[in-house]
Amino acid sequence: MHLPLGQYSPDIKLGFVSASRNCFPRPLAEERSVKLIAATKELGIELTSPQGECAIIETRAHAADAAAQLVAAGCDAAVLFLGNFSPEIEDAAFVKAFPGPVLLIAAAEESAINLIQKRGDALCGLLSAAMAIRKRDLQDRVHIPELPVVSAEEGAKEIAHFRKMIKVVKGARNATIGLFGPRPRDFETCNYNIASIQSIGVEIEELGLFDLQNEIKAVQESKAIAAEQKAEMPSIPNDPDFAGRLSDYEQAIRNFRERLKLSGAATQCWSEQELSLKHVPCFINGRMADKGFPIACENDAYSLVAELLAQYASDNTVTVLDINHSIPGNLHESLKDYPLKDMVGMFHCGNTASKLLKNPEMKYQLIMKRLMEPDTEPDITRGTIEGQIAASPITVVQVHGHGDKLRAYICEGHFLDLDPKTFGCTGTAYIPGFHRFYRHVLLGNYHHHAAVAFAHVGAVLFDAFKLLGIETVDVPLPQGVPYPGENVFRRF
Repeated sequence: MHLPLGQYSPDIKLGFVSASRNCFPRPLAEERSVKLIAATKELGIELTSPQGECAIIETRAHAADAAAQLVAAGCDAAVLFLGNFSPEIEDAAFVKAFPGPVLLIAAAEESAINLIQKRGDALCGLLSAAMAIRKRDLQDRVHIPELPVVSAEEGAKEIAHFRKMIKVVKGARNATIGLFGPRPRDFETCNYNIASIQSIGVEIEELGLFDLQNEIKAVQESKAIAAEQKAEMPSIPNDPDFAGRLSDYEQAIRNFRERLKLSGAATQCWSEQELSLKHVPCFINGRMADKGFPIACENDAYSLVAELLAQYASDNTVTVLDINHSIPGNLHESLKDYPLKDMVGMFHCGNTASKLLKNPEMKYQLIMKRLMEPDTEPDITRGTIEGQIAASPITVVQVHGHGDKLRAYICEGHFLDLDPKTFGCTGTAYIPGFHRFYRHVLLGNYHHHAAVAFAHVGAVLFDAFKLLGIETVDVPLPQGVPYPGENVFRRF
């Protein structure tokens, strides 16, 4: 999704329609709908309802009219609320007529006092509605939550969750990513299959590193960006030539973003980009991610897609990090309170937004310097941001090709407030169940990068992935539930 800089997720317009079966009182569905709409408004979410009798669907004509009105109003998705038992054929007719995703929820009974005159039987009606939807093979566009029979307050929370899901779905289905150059030779793991990415609606512009070079040559003026960069990162070397390399590069990226209406990009860093453009692009990558335009390293298209999905879900800045190193027990005394095998050092050269780091500072890429500038002062290997990733809840997410489709994984944890005692942009993460998940899911199925959202958004991503048609979503299994092939007789 091509968003204005500074916006992290698309705007969403939700439709709302209720349904009533002819042998149940229509006023019951109307009364419950009013309560649900009011509770949703208290959460800051406005719903668009069709006008006239079709606001409560009772007939096929109502279903068609309601869907047409919501489409005309520009609704991205709709809530179908069973205010009482509801007419299952008409429920399915609405879903068939409305082209977007639909949240299906049903009204819980409200009081024992009213169980004669105001019993709605929506618990039963939901069985019929769900069956009618499946018979017509419409279930892939319908989200039924874990607890679908709801009070007004519970329903409002489900609508808020659904809205976050639709941000991910709309963002993905309207995204175009720019890939500059092939993956570097040393990163075979960062392969990608275009068809698998396009399977969820993301489009791709494949470009070359030379396209970036030519665009940089054409940049006439980037002093304003240079001033912004220096204000954000005072440790940028006082070297006008180097500062110009950074600002011209960012201007070139912004030009491509506007020209091709890109949602994010991935570049050929390591190490062709350094040799050609004379700097490490990490700082610019982090700056652009903080503006809602993530840039992945090593032309890693899958991680870029994962970053976008995580950004839309969290509505905030994301990054991409390596699942990098194990944590020694003597890193800090507080680690005695954690299972060390579920700790992981997450690292990258320095592409995380400075606001997410403690005491960020521009330095050079240590490993690259060993290879490219072993006997000189750092020059073309400058541009990384070093610093400890601040303590935060995190969601770690990745996608990968599975034939011409995608599979994905999601896990949650948090960064500890610990000095990682190493170079780069690094955080010490605790991810419950990580050691088993790493062994039985990650190895052989996913590569070493992962997108990181700085919030717990696993529930939103999991449900959004189902609507996007990602059939395999791997998650850590609880202790005592074995992974396929896990040796349950081993004890550690």
